[in-house]
Amino acid sequence: AAYEAHEEAGEVPVMITKHCLRFSFNLCPKQAKGVTGVRTKVSDMQLIHQDEVLTLKFDCKPCEMHIIGKMKGHILHQPQPGSAQTQSGAVGYITPEDLLKTIKR
Repeated sequence: AAYEAHEEAGEVPVMITKHCLRFSFNLCPKQAKGVTGVRTKVSDMQLIHQDEVLTLKFDCKPCEMHIIGKMKGHILHQPQPGSAQTQSGAVGYITPEDLLKTIKR
């Protein structure tokens, strides 16, 4: 199930991926095995978007990058995308009922 569908305290794993930023930035300890001058000790990495901060944890043995974030409110308590509550500053808006009227039958 999606992480948004459950309430959990604190930080939770948002995604586990084989695409690794340490590998992309040539900071992979597996790549650097036996190579001198390659930096493999790195500080924690974070992805930042507006007020949301995601922490990156690396599990190098299975070559996985874990993206960890704070739990948001329960998805069922959030306004639906496209609802009037999320339309502040929107260029245009159409209700689902008006949209159905545009379908030719």
